[in-house]
Formats: sequence, structure tokens, C-alpha cells
Amino acid sequence: MGRKPNQRSPKKQSFFKVLLGNFSKHLRIPPKFTKKYIRPSLSKCSLRGPSGQCWNVELEKTENGMFFHNDGWHSFVKDNLLKIGDFLVFRYDGESKFKVKIFDRTCCEKDIEVVKRRSGCPASPANEGNQLAGVQDEEVIDLETEIYKKHTEKKTRTAGRRIRNNVMPGEGLRIEGVNETSTGSILFKSENSCFKLTLKRSYQQYVVAVPKEISVAEGLMNKKAVKIQDPTGKPWPAKLVTIKCKQNNGNQIRLDMSTGWGECCKANKILVGDTVVFEFVRKTVLQLHIFRKGLGKREGKSPFVVLDAPNMKN
Repeated sequence: MGRKPNQRSPKKQSFFKVLLGNFSKHLRIPPKFTKKYIRPSLSKCSLRGPSGQCWNVELEKTENGMFFHNDGWHSFVKDNLLKIGDFLVFRYDGESKFKVKIFDRTCCEKDIEVVKRRSGCPASPANEGNQLAGVQDEEVIDLETEIYKKHTEKKTRTAGRRIRNNVMPGEGLRIEGVNETSTGSILFKSENSCFKLTLKRSYQQYVVAVPKEISVAEGLMNKKAVKIQDPTGKPWPAKLVTIKCKQNNGNQIRLDMSTGWGECCKANKILVGDTVVFEFVRKTVLQLHIFRKGLGKREGKSPFVVLDAPNMKN
């Protein structure tokens, strides 16, 4: 039976990704797209490239989202000679198939066959090493890759210490890189620069003063913004504001984190009485660790956190 004149086929939905970091191993589908359009039971999909060839790709579900993963995705990357900076548009049919358009850094659609001929090396295992070597040579901060690592590694990272966010009063500490002493204080160890804040006033849910020693050591005085990465791996851009203030020995300059911190606080339900530790895991990227009021043996009180890290500010 033919379709009625006023009956339209469902609109196919799309999303785009800019390739960054270790994209050859896995690529996260935007969480909003996953939630709205992809069936939770879907474990595999098909990617159709510009040449018309299709690749069967596994979908890996984690607490941080859904990823194109495993050998199928790796083959798609290799066969299409994908590089850092390439721009991919995924058009979804609503079932299990994606049609993929690929654009290079010139913002023009990529002709894969021309790229292969120019390189003199068709996509093959022999060429794979050269292609992926170019990926590793570029220094790119990719927070989505860090999100994936947080789920898969399940161990202490040298770049920082992961902390469980939802420890409730009375449960004791079950946090990697953190120990509770016999006196009830919490010892936070890290190889990175850190500073902490115990929220005593409600305004601290909207602005945080960065200690001057840390600001200078981490080169923040001439920066406009940083990224705060919360315990779920979500990045929160936070504006840096230079404040001139008068003290006994003259004018002083203070650096505040403002816009962005308030949204992070609200989303992570950080309240007055909680203690937070900011750990510099990358240049201008701060990992946020949260210690709830009443944590450990200090029921009803703010946790007493002691930092054991270089350039620390207790």
C-alpha cells in the first residue's frame, strides 16, 4: 500500500564528532543522542563509509556512555585513513545503521581513494603503524578519552588519583589514593599539584579563590579559563578572574574561579560543609575530588583532609 500524500517517513537523526586523542581505540556517541535515539538493547551497528563499504562495529556500554569499540571500529579507522582533526558526521537510520561522512582539516569532504593514492599505501596492516604513529605524535587533550579510561582501567592512574564520590557518612573510606588515619583525618596523596577548599559560606558554591602559590606554579596568572573534571568525568569550563585587593603590605592580586564552578557545584550537589580537592592532572585541567560532610569518623562535621602532594595548599 502506498504512503499517503501527507504521511512523512521518520526524520533521520545525525551527530558529529571531531577526532581527538586515542580515537582509534574507541569513540563515544554523544550521551544525549544515545538517550534519545539508540535502543538500550543494541550491541552492534553498521557504519557505511563514503565508499559505500560497510563495517560491523561493536557498541560498548559503560556508566559514562556508549562507545564505538573493538576490532570493527579499529578497522573503520584504518580503512578510512582517519587522522586527528578529521570531522565525522554520523546519520542514523533509527535501527542499527549509520551513514558516515568524513571531512578533513580543510573542512572539505575527504576523498579516501585520492588520499590512498597520494600516500602510496593502501589501508593495510603494513600502513597501520604509520597512520597511528601520526595520531600519537600530536598532543591533544581529549577528556572523552579520559572518561573511557576511568571506566576501563579500574586502577590508580599516575596522572592523578580517582576518588569515589558517593561515600556516605558511616560507611568509611573506600577511595583509591586516600587513607583515613586513626585520628579521623583523611590523607590525600598525589603526584600532582593540589589545593583544597572546605566550603564554609554559600558564596563559595559560586566562586573559588585559587592560592597564589598554585596559580604561579601552574602558570594560571595569564590564563582566562580552566576545565574542572568532576568525579563522573564530565568537564566544566570555569572562567578565571584576576582580582586586585588591598592588604596590609599593599595591593595584592588574587585569582578566582567563577563562571562554571557554580554549575559544577550544583550538578554534583556540593554543599556548605563539604571539602573539595582540586588536582592538576593536565595543564589547565583540574580533577575534582569531593569529600562529603560527615565522611568517615567525623559524623556531622566537615572532613579534615590533609594533602600529600607537590605544590600543595592545605
